Amino acid sequence: MENNTQNNSNVGSVVGLVCGIISIVACWIPWFNLVALILGIVGIVFSVKGRKTAAAGKTGMATAGLVLSIIGTVLSGIGFLSCTLCAVCVGTAANASYYY
Repeated sequence: MENNTQNNSNVGSVVGLVCGIISIVACWIPWFNLVALILGIVGIVFSVKGRKTAAAGKTGMATAGLVLSIIGTVLSGIGFLSCTLCAVCVGTAANASYYY
């Protein structure tokens, strides 16, 4: 029965790690930044949950997932804001050049 408890605590760590990896990869793709941002937040939640339920000394995967998810969230947030700002500037410039 003890082995089953360890497997359940590992699931949050694995999900957090996978979401962190995907968020870092997807943050470099211009229109997938929002998906990467959501995956990064989900990865943070699952990694924290995995760290809390993991046995003592078995928190390495959850810590790696937490770090990757935080990095992916920050990078995708910056990318999303910069892409949105760029689209707004292009729209404003196109609208302004129409009147000249």
